[in-house]
Amino acid sequence: MATKKAVREQIIAALNSMPDDVHRFQAGILYERLFESEEWNHSQTVAITLSTGFELDTKPIIEAAKQARKQVVVPKTFSTDRRMIFLPLTDASVLKESNFGIMEPENGTAVAKDQIDLVVVPGLGFTKKGARLGFGGGYYDRFLADYQGRTVTLAFEAQMFKTPTWPVAETDILVQHVITSR
Repeated sequence: MATKKAVREQIIAALNSMPDDVHRFQAGILYERLFESEEWNHSQTVAITLSTGFELDTKPIIEAAKQARKQVVVPKTFSTDRRMIFLPLTDASVLKESNFGIMEPENGTAVAKDQIDLVVVPGLGFTKKGARLGFGGGYYDRFLADYQGRTVTLAFEAQMFKTPTWPVAETDILVQHVITSR
């Protein structure tokens, strides 16, 4: 079994080398399937990251949520205790780059976990059954450990695995619905 680090590097390389037209095509299918999903259609408050680089662009999802009058909340991380909260993303949000190179809100009032209907969970590798290889901080696993709402993830074909080729820990939380472009 490969190390998590090795699998992460392999997936990032595959995503970075994906031709633009393939990336756009798969992304379009992923957005469409998310917007048709029961999870999306039954949510009022959606938690999502502000994507960077090789990740699926989350701007179209954020725009669709705003058009559907859903509240969008984005994560703010605290490296001291590896904790994460979600703050509303509004026109008044002040964004600052975190230590991870991700834009995070600097202001706003945290939205209670039980007020978030849907978390769009980021990650690098996934299986159909919801096993997830994250970025290595454990922030989402800690947040999701006692989260009662719905979780989905959007995965390019290069991110899908039949079975995990990485070690899965007891603390790794499964994603309820893995949306793929296949």
